[in-house]
Amino acid sequence: MLPNMIRAFTVAAVMAAMPALAGPLTLTAADPVATVTIPEEWSGKTIARGLEIKTPDEEVYLWFELIAPGEMDSVQKEHDRYFQKEGVTVTGASETKKSEINGRAWSFTELAATNKDGPSIIRYVAINPNVASGKIILMTYWASPDGDKTHDAAMSKLIDGISFK
Repeated sequence: MLPNMIRAFTVAAVMAAMPALAGPLTLTAADPVATVTIPEEWSGKTIARGLEIKTPDEEVYLWFELIAPGEMDSVQKEHDRYFQKEGVTVTGASETKKSEINGRAWSFTELAATNKDGPSIIRYVAINPNVASGKIILMTYWASPDGDKTHDAAMSKLIDGISFK
């Protein structure tokens, strides 16, 4: 799922030729359902279905995509191809945990993975922004264990700061 998502993000980024942005970014311009505020030192850019964000040390990559319910399988296949291309092997998955946060359904799935540098962390967070289109926000998180620890506080602030329209 992540490989395709990242490939789609890369193509969109090249097409958009936008400079890296920090601060509040809208998800998405065509269908604004939320704003994500990223730390000033991080970089972010718009992609075909949303946003691509990374830390300055490139230890954490995030994608926020707005997806129609019927697109989930094809997006997952994109991600799988991307991760395969990047040399990431998924070695296991946790159970998907569901929660309601501020009146919105969230689901969390974490995958154990490895790449040439060692362990990787992959998380998928699906958020229902409660919009008429029925689309969901899919946040994909890919990090090294060190990056996960180093940027944990900033990630918590980023997630807590998502502003829904």
